Amino acid sequence: MSESEPNTSTNPLEQLLALLGTLDPIDLASKAVDVTRRTSESLLTVLENFASTVDNLNKTTSRINSLLDEVEEPLRRIMPQVGNAMNAMASMGEVAAQLGDLTKRLGPLTTLAENAGGLFGFRPNKPSSSTSASQQTE
Repeated sequence: MSESEPNTSTNPLEQLLALLGTLDPIDLASKAVDVTRRTSESLLTVLENFASTVDNLNKTTSRINSLLDEVEEPLRRIMPQVGNAMNAMASMGEVAAQLGDLTKRLGPLTTLAENAGGLFGFRPNKPSSSTSASQQTE
C-alpha cells in the first residue's frame, strides 16, 4: 500500500462495524418516536374532525326531520283544498267564456227590447255615451 491511498480496510466485517459505528441509535430512536408522536397527533386531529362532522350531520338531519314533521301534516291537509281551488278556477273560466258567448247571442234580443221600450216611452241609457261623458268631465 502506498501512502497516497486512504486507510481503508478490505475486510467486509470491519467495513460493517465502521458503518455501524457512524450510526447513532439514540438519535434514530428519538426521531422514530417524534415521527410516531406527530403521526398519532395528526390521526387524532383527523378523527376529531370526522367526529365533529358526523355530529353536525346528525344535528342537521334532526333539524330537517323536525321541520318536515311540522310542515308535512299541514301540507297534506291543504293540498286537497288547493286542488279544489284550481278546479274551481278552471270552472270559473269556463263560466266566464259561456257568459261571453251568451252576451253575444243575446245582442239582437237586447236591441229588440230597447226598441220595444221606446214604443212605451222608456229611454234606455246608452253605456257608451255615459262613459264618454264621464270621461270628458274628468
